[in-house]
Amino acid sequence: MAVGLIIGGASLALGAAYLLLIQWVIRQWHKLPVFEPAPIEPAPSVTILVAARNEAANIRHCLQALSQQNYPELSLQIVVIDDHSTDATAEMVEAFPHPNLTLLRLPAGQYGKKRALELGAAATQSTYLLTTDADCQPPPLWVQEQVQHLESAALAASTGPVLLTGTDSLRYRFQALDMAGMMVLTAVGLHTGTWILGNGASLAYRRAAFEAAGGYADNRGTASGDDIFLIAKITRGQGLPVRFLKSATVAVPTPAAPDWAAFLRQRLRWGTKNAAAPASAGTTLALGIAFLLSWSILLSPLLFLAVGHFWLVFLALLLLLKARADYGLLKTACQFFHQEHLLKSFARSEVLHIGYIAFIGLASLFVRKYQWKDRYVK
Repeated sequence: MAVGLIIGGASLALGAAYLLLIQWVIRQWHKLPVFEPAPIEPAPSVTILVAARNEAANIRHCLQALSQQNYPELSLQIVVIDDHSTDATAEMVEAFPHPNLTLLRLPAGQYGKKRALELGAAATQSTYLLTTDADCQPPPLWVQEQVQHLESAALAASTGPVLLTGTDSLRYRFQALDMAGMMVLTAVGLHTGTWILGNGASLAYRRAAFEAAGGYADNRGTASGDDIFLIAKITRGQGLPVRFLKSATVAVPTPAAPDWAAFLRQRLRWGTKNAAAPASAGTTLALGIAFLLSWSILLSPLLFLAVGHFWLVFLALLLLLKARADYGLLKTACQFFHQEHLLKSFARSEVLHIGYIAFIGLASLFVRKYQWKDRYVK
């Protein structure tokens, strides 16, 4: 009995720590001012880098969105780097009518997003480099606000909000809620220096910072992580900070995973990336609390062996602590990004989230190879 109570008490302490952590995140988010754009004259030169592999279904829509950016045409270049596509991606880029669009192809023996971005960066001389994904459609003010953010705040790099699109379903709403919450966590982590997060679908940085960091020279062997690895290197090596662009206007839409299998592969890739990236004490603490709390909830029925049906009290309290924390975070995110409709699936998504954090977190510690873009990579 005593051992069971001690274990249950420790689990409740984890739940309380999680609640306090999330409440701190919410307070820090509200302290961050919403970005107020300010005109920049003359407009500095910008190159948008898009690494693409087998994106024939998406690349035209992406290029259409990039061609409609509210930024001086003479100062904006779009470079698509084809990563040995086996479909019509390259041909569609070549046929797209834009005067400042360039197609590059990765040479034989080189592959992957990092190699592609390095090739694109080396082929241009612009002041700023922006990256997005071939299945994204950045809104018209995306380039303008990212550049204004870099200039006005004297930043080395800026990562912006990314939100999911998809047909209305539990699978979509679960993914969209998770992504919206991640945007708040990203902003707070970078602002406070507690942890490093980012998303390559909306990332901007000074060319000088990219070159000073050596690009991806020391982590090309890891297929993913073109965002977090680079942000970490720039943060360590530059006198200028890296911040989150808090603006709902320029949230970049990207499709949710089309099915549960694709979602799990995607999140396993992200988890593997996070496990391989340099971890701060804040990152380890935050991930550890969430991971252990999820497993505490899943394993709580074992307390029946020590405390009988009293284990249900522990389970109820653990679920209450986690749900209160998560609802506060997700409500904050959804209100800012005008996605309040997603909250109707909060209860079901919360149940899924517990298993997702527990099992993906565990798998990411051991899995080193995964399937991505029709390749097995590590």
